[in-house]
Amino acid sequence: MIEIKIKDMIDDAGAILPVDGLSPNATEMLRKVASSLQCPVDIALSAMFATVGVAMGKRVIIDDGKYRNYPCLWVCVVAPSGSNKSTPIRFFPQPLKDRDSYNYGVYREELRAYRQAGDDKGDKPVFKQYVISDSTPEARNQVLSVNPNGILLYRDELKGMIDDFCRYAKSGELSQMLSMFDSDTIVVNRKSDEPLLIKDPFMSIIGSIQPSVLVDTFGNDNMMNNGFNQRWLFCYPESGMPEMYNDVSIPQSVISDWKDFIYNLIMYDFSVMGGKIYIRGEAKRVYIDYYNSLQIKKASADDYLSSVYSKLQIHVIRWAGVAHILGNSPTSIDITPEEMEYSVRCMDYFERCALKVYRMLLEGRGNRHEVKSMGKEEMIANVYHCTSPVSQRAVADALGITKQYVSKCLKKYPKLTGCRLTDSEISDTESDTDKN
Repeated sequence: MIEIKIKDMIDDAGAILPVDGLSPNATEMLRKVASSLQCPVDIALSAMFATVGVAMGKRVIIDDGKYRNYPCLWVCVVAPSGSNKSTPIRFFPQPLKDRDSYNYGVYREELRAYRQAGDDKGDKPVFKQYVISDSTPEARNQVLSVNPNGILLYRDELKGMIDDFCRYAKSGELSQMLSMFDSDTIVVNRKSDEPLLIKDPFMSIIGSIQPSVLVDTFGNDNMMNNGFNQRWLFCYPESGMPEMYNDVSIPQSVISDWKDFIYNLIMYDFSVMGGKIYIRGEAKRVYIDYYNSLQIKKASADDYLSSVYSKLQIHVIRWAGVAHILGNSPTSIDITPEEMEYSVRCMDYFERCALKVYRMLLEGRGNRHEVKSMGKEEMIANVYHCTSPVSQRAVADALGITKQYVSKCLKKYPKLTGCRLTDSEISDTESDTDKN
């Protein structure tokens, strides 16, 4: 059995969420907000990306030639009480909430005119909104059905929302949530009403949670084993010295600029770009390299971490699409290699946070982390690749097996897929192969 030390993996990953891949204006805005609100820039950046992704919505597809993704992000900020985690989570989506207030006024006027004209005079008006907070699954599905561009589910404290998921578990709520992340069409059959079909649902999520309740919220079997946890980007900043009070407020110019940016993004006609942003050329090479590096990690990971790496392969595409909009050439149809490389570095940070969360969940559940065992043939192939022997015969002689059997193993596992074997594991392999 090969054991991966999660602590070592955490230490090797990115510790800070980088901001250098954005335009100078976006970077300056971000730093001023983080400084004024006295919060880690990691939190501010995560909230910014989730908000921009919703403003883009389903009007934009990020296309790498094989996979197509909307900029849908589930962001969970992990920080203790008093860390000022909630303020940036409220600040960045505020223009979307303001737009909802305006749209609600328009909806009320249209509804009044509709009622005065009679029920048979055209379609009933609907409330176009971008943000929901506290709602039942039924209400959320209804909002999604009349807002095809997508919505943001905002909860200051995510524990309450996830507890609700568990309460509705028997109704298939968790399964619906997984489908929403993947933009799989949902059909809701209701006893007292017409069936509801939501085509390619889009729902981003932003919220926070305290480390003290992390295990109680994300640590049950349903959350850990069905891919729910792995769909989140956990933003878990390093703890440091507490921020002292200052009198610095967010400059009004920053508030206005952010509001204008989101409004302009909402109104932008992405059809002039063909409704797509492409990952191709050199940017595609960067993506492929990152994808393949995760494939190698998956080979020696347990089921939970393997799913984390699979979702990072998706997250990196979505994050790159948002980074492009916040970059220097947002109207270009091509993600640049620099933007793709920046997105990869951001995923290194989120990988680190995911590992940190996983370690906490395992410790809280009282489980020992083990990685899946390799089969006999895979172990032999790894011995060959790790030791770089002169010949297959050398490995065969060392393990007491035939050269033909080594050749068979290498054909099945042509590349290094796991970690270097220990002496005891090689000894076990010798014993097993002697029985063949």
